Amino acid sequence: MPRQPLPHDVKKAIDLVRGDLARRWTVKDLARLCGVRRRTMEKHFRRFAGCAPLEFLRTARLDQARRKLIAAAPSATVTGVAMQCGLTHLGRFAVTYRERYGESPSDTLRYRRIPQQLNPSSFRLAACSERATLAVLPFDLIGPQAACAINIGEEIAAALGRTGWVRIAPARAARYCLHGRVKEDGTGALRIRAAVLDQTTSRYIWADCTDCVAGDLFGSPDWLSNIVSGALRSVMCDAEIDRAAGVEAAHLTAWELCMQALPMVLTADPTMHATALELLDQAIARAPRDPIPIAMAAWCHGLRAGHHFIAHRKAEQRKVLELVSSASALTVGDPLAHAMLSAASMLAHDLTAAEAHARQALAIDGGSPWGWGRLAWVHAYRGEATKAIECCKIARVLAPVDPLNFVWSLGIAAANFELGSYHAAVQWYRRALAAQPKAIWINRFLAAALVHAGKHDEGKQSFRMLCRDFPELTIAEVRSGLPHTATLLDRVADGLENLGMRYS
Repeated sequence: MPRQPLPHDVKKAIDLVRGDLARRWTVKDLARLCGVRRRTMEKHFRRFAGCAPLEFLRTARLDQARRKLIAAAPSATVTGVAMQCGLTHLGRFAVTYRERYGESPSDTLRYRRIPQQLNPSSFRLAACSERATLAVLPFDLIGPQAACAINIGEEIAAALGRTGWVRIAPARAARYCLHGRVKEDGTGALRIRAAVLDQTTSRYIWADCTDCVAGDLFGSPDWLSNIVSGALRSVMCDAEIDRAAGVEAAHLTAWELCMQALPMVLTADPTMHATALELLDQAIARAPRDPIPIAMAAWCHGLRAGHHFIAHRKAEQRKVLELVSSASALTVGDPLAHAMLSAASMLAHDLTAAEAHARQALAIDGGSPWGWGRLAWVHAYRGEATKAIECCKIARVLAPVDPLNFVWSLGIAAANFELGSYHAAVQWYRRALAAQPKAIWINRFLAAALVHAGKHDEGKQSFRMLCRDFPELTIAEVRSGLPHTATLLDRVADGLENLGMRYS
């Protein structure tokens, strides 16, 4: 997207194009509708958008096709999607699509598709302890175009109800309340505002606004609901963690115990993991049929086994698989539990179960960043680097401030390591470590990547940091920690051996 402020004609042309990508646009048509000469429009596009008008149109069509293929229903076809986006020359579409995204449209349809979400009327959440309760009030609609958004509140409620973080409730019974407004600005564009109120404290915990063209919103009904539900996942998570923090465990419900344990699980700190497991044991005792505390405990045990936090790794992995088995029968309709079980399964080296749980999480909630992130790691551990990077990017877009973002950065780093792009791997490992400084174990891969990137002195420094916290770590233990491919582990072993780590 252009970074400079856009002149009126370019901005209007972009809005027109995005509002009807399937139309056979010409530069002459755009110039006439925007009230400028053709040469002026071409000049402005090149200066402010960095490309010709029709080049912008082609890119916008490809990007829309990409989004539609990712979110396609089971009955969708590449031809149908292409035609919807105005891409009528299928051969040229396939070539340019592959050049832009590194895979064919049919590959995207086969591998990247967000599984079809369940119909709201048939959606059912597993038996569980209480979740945060949220009321979604009808949005205020101002202007003729805004009237088309009459169902927007219902769409958002349906999207949020699938996340596993909240239960949708009437306003009088809800702790949190979401309300908003859709207003037409007189040119066909809409401004959408939304805010969440904590009704017990009378404090707003989130507010946002966005501008869009009516065609963008109504041509893809899930677009806004996915954005809002994605943002609210993090908001609701943080609010529930804050609510549970500082309260004595004896006075907490199973869900609140989980919310108190969750930030400890995410710290990558073995001491905090031990405390988290104590809280989760209490939660399991209070709600033995709730999958969340069992799945979170499995995940925590898996982290201890996979990142060398405990001496008896095999016994810890057996505990993981035992908990995964116990929780699996309870997770119907709970994407949050499925995402955690996916993480636990892969840390126990069961990639088949990990993929099954990740895909089940996405089948229930196609906008789940945790689901996409876990699917990314399944691809990474299988050596499917391009797919791993794409899924990590989707997770990062869906939840840019999620506490697990450092894990998605690690996924991109590992995929680049697999591809032999060591400089890129180093950048992403460093980004992950900057986001989570306590994850010192990242240095086992960062140090090796630095050696392969020709940065031996920096590799030594990274290796010293690793040895400070893991002085007894050996190459054999690194190789057995996570289920990476033999190719990647060989390269890691070579790098660590070069830096002086003993094999066993």
